[in-house]
Amino acid sequence: MPSSRFLATAMLDQVEFRKVRNLVELGSGTGVITQEILRRMSPDSRLFALEINRHFVRHLGTCCPDTRLTVLHADASDLLNQLAAHNAGSIDVVISSLGLTGMTPEHRARIVRQAEACLAPAGIMMQFQYVTSLAPVPDLPNRQLRRFQEGEFLKKYFPSVSAKPVLLNLPPALVFTCRK
Repeated sequence: MPSSRFLATAMLDQVEFRKVRNLVELGSGTGVITQEILRRMSPDSRLFALEINRHFVRHLGTCCPDTRLTVLHADASDLLNQLAAHNAGSIDVVISSLGLTGMTPEHRARIVRQAEACLAPAGIMMQFQYVTSLAPVPDLPNRQLRRFQEGEFLKKYFPSVSAKPVLLNLPPALVFTCRK
């Protein structure tokens, strides 16, 4: 389901776009947040959008014809290699729409480690989680129900993590601001 304008606003209002030069978007999807990032970016900023779905990659190229945008058909777990291949330098902001809840613990850890590693010293990462993702899910190998708490997970990688609810999004979401 595409992100709503309410979610896009909540994700991006924490970003001081006038100070930002290099941004990364993880999981660009249909481009709802991508378009809003491009609208707010300064003329000399660059956005690297990683998307694993080739149909969305093609769609982004069509819906977002902007020279500041580099669309990369890649898994977010390969972020550092992708940025190095494009001489990106340090990143000021990572904006993630990835569904970390549905990933294996190893995959989500690799993605967040790479996002943290690419950030400039004062960089931030924005991540959201639908509140419906807070429901317990079966952990079949361990024969128990588990609940993935994204905020607690992000605190393993960032010293400062705050959350803001976005109740007007369907489904409602929590937006996490993670600071180095």
